[in-house]
Amino acid sequence: MSRRLSQSEIDLRQYDAGHLLHPQFYAPDHREAVIFERGEGAVLTDVEGKQYIDGLSSLWNVAAGHGRRELAEAAAAQMAQLGFSNSYTGFANVPSIRLTEKLLSLVYPNMSAIFYASSGSEANDFAMKAARYFWYLLDKPEKTKIISRSESYHGGTMAATAITGMTAFHKGFGPEPPGFVQVPTCYRYRCSWCSGKPACTLECADNIEAAILGEGADTVAAVIAEPVHGAGGVIPPDPGYWPRLREICDRHDVLLIADEVITGFGRTGRWFALEHWGVQPDMMTIAKAVTSAYVPLSAFIVSRRIHDAILSAPADAKFMLGCTNSAHPTACAVALRNVQILEDEALVQRAQRMGRLLHEGLSAVAEMPNVGEVRGLGLLAAVEVVEDVATRRPFAAAEGIGPKLAKAMRERGVVTRVKGEIILLAPPLVITEEQVRAIVAVTAEAIDSVMRERR
Repeated sequence: MSRRLSQSEIDLRQYDAGHLLHPQFYAPDHREAVIFERGEGAVLTDVEGKQYIDGLSSLWNVAAGHGRRELAEAAAAQMAQLGFSNSYTGFANVPSIRLTEKLLSLVYPNMSAIFYASSGSEANDFAMKAARYFWYLLDKPEKTKIISRSESYHGGTMAATAITGMTAFHKGFGPEPPGFVQVPTCYRYRCSWCSGKPACTLECADNIEAAILGEGADTVAAVIAEPVHGAGGVIPPDPGYWPRLREICDRHDVLLIADEVITGFGRTGRWFALEHWGVQPDMMTIAKAVTSAYVPLSAFIVSRRIHDAILSAPADAKFMLGCTNSAHPTACAVALRNVQILEDEALVQRAQRMGRLLHEGLSAVAEMPNVGEVRGLGLLAAVEVVEDVATRRPFAAAEGIGPKLAKAMRERGVVTRVKGEIILLAPPLVITEEQVRAIVAVTAEAIDSVMRERR
């Protein structure tokens, strides 16, 4: 049961609306903001006492669930012993070394070294710098261009925005730095090459090769891509896509960077998503679920080939990449404890089971009159709502169908986000069967309600 807001809670809401600049800010969105007060498992509670199932792990990141006292205790213990120390030249700390050892035992076998940062944006930005630095060390300083894909999201720094493939993130922030090239992605439902064909033709991957050749392979440093698109609409690839992309990058001596900020740490039912297709990248980026978001931590991880080049760098070409909170001991201690929880509670395997249950439930939603496609992998799903299923015609943006769907779900006790008219789902890995069924039921009810109101 919700209750009436107290004056202090009203003041909170008014101050929030009047003074906080939120991510992706649009003032009307915060006139009636939901202010969360606590969380437990897959459930969030607001200041009015209303409970919601967290349908997106907040921002794809609270993997181990809310209210994990173990993580709070790990942070407190580390802070009491050594809250922070300098990790620059000649200094290190114990938690970051132990975490590195643990992560290298979990990631792809060719990975060899880790650089820590604080956000996924930083991790991707630094990974691109590392790619350019690698080619500089190999006496190929002209290999600087980065190829990314439409519908991608890689972060909010200037360079991470430049490789993000959603136009809304570019408006008002230009001009962007040169050297970034975007190509179409593997969006089977709306593919310009094969959406009307019985199977994927992998022309989306071959088009990346065409872009490499068009730019000149001797000028391209790397291709960066999410194994499964997240914020861009939860778009999984055809099984042949990543093996083809790996082959293309190898053929033209271009690095392949896997952005696993969303897909890492069990989200797809594997520790890391490229395991599904037997592919190993040259670099990978992680963030979000590495600490289940209890404290900020991210990293880029490099292969032995790149690591060896860095180790062999001459004194006048040091790897001059740094950030104050790199290898932050408290963040690393929390990450180490979080990974232990994922292992001890078999949450990666649980994501696989709960993902099957989620997709089984959504298969009925897929039959609704205005549902164009249900897709996803593991505990990661999307429901694309369209005006006309036969032609796949989307709704006019002015109708605001997406925000109406999100509101209808929130009113029914599930919080999540939308991309256009695509409902995005990625609940915590600790989600229960009952909660999964509730998400499915609310999704169907919200779509039905919004469509009936429209008619």
